[in-house]
Amino acid sequence: MLKYAILSDIHGNMPALQLVLEDAKQHQVDGYLLAGDYSIRAPWFNEVIPALRSLPNTLAVRGNEEAYLHLPRGNDAQFAICYWAASRMHPDNLAWLDALPQRLDWEIEGTGMHMVHSLDAFLGKDVSHLFRTSVLALRYPDRPISSERFLRDNRELMAGIPGFAQKLAALPQGIYIYGHNHAQSHVRFGNHLFINPGSCGQPLDCMRFAACYTLLTIENGEWLVEQRRIPYDPRPLIAQVKRTEQYKAAPVWSSLVFLDWLTCSEHMVYFLRYAEAYARRTGDSRRPFMRDTFEAAFHAWAAEDYPLYKEETR
Repeated sequence: MLKYAILSDIHGNMPALQLVLEDAKQHQVDGYLLAGDYSIRAPWFNEVIPALRSLPNTLAVRGNEEAYLHLPRGNDAQFAICYWAASRMHPDNLAWLDALPQRLDWEIEGTGMHMVHSLDAFLGKDVSHLFRTSVLALRYPDRPISSERFLRDNRELMAGIPGFAQKLAALPQGIYIYGHNHAQSHVRFGNHLFINPGSCGQPLDCMRFAACYTLLTIENGEWLVEQRRIPYDPRPLIAQVKRTEQYKAAPVWSSLVFLDWLTCSEHMVYFLRYAEAYARRTGDSRRPFMRDTFEAAFHAWAAEDYPLYKEETR
């Protein structure tokens, strides 16, 4: 029997990672599978990455946000959180991230294993689009929802996509691990098992806020999946971030992360759409958004679309 802890989308959230690693240790895991996005959004990536590098029997792939650490430096606010993370990232940690593969394919006890950051790579965008965080926020206005409801909906939505059976048949049998959309799920269709461990550091699946990961046990050709969610209060986490240099350098992005933590749902996409309309309305054609426009748009958005912002994040 082999038992693995599967993690994804830690996004620099060391307090959440500590909860997950403590829980995984209690479950006596044999190894760790890491599906990408280790920095940006919370400020403790220089603690997160060494902790991951020290884990035994670990396989890891790169996420999409690892590329944002190499953006050409600008004076805009739209990518300020990326610039700040890049400027603070320890060179050894950056080198480790840069060396990670985009995809891994291997075998465990005769089971084909496949890991990449996004479901796109396995089933295409017409499937993964159904589970984008902006779509989930609209689908579940009555949040928090139950894991059972989410898993049931996932299966029905995937199975209902035209041509899904053909896509499935084209994939080798085995286990497919991915992250990216910060939504914890697992679904099995015959000898194909798809696992998204959710986001350790920033869950956006409209459930209750927690540090998320998934346990996978493989024994005698059988697969057992257990979703783990370790609840904790996001408010002390928010207070911690407000005392960091990240908050000073990227207050809008940090504040949007706070809202995501408090509601376990997407806000960034909707704010960026608002910011685009705000900039056009005020005659600002500068892109990416400069700090004055970005911050003014955020305060207008918070007042119009999220009036409880100040109360929830204070």
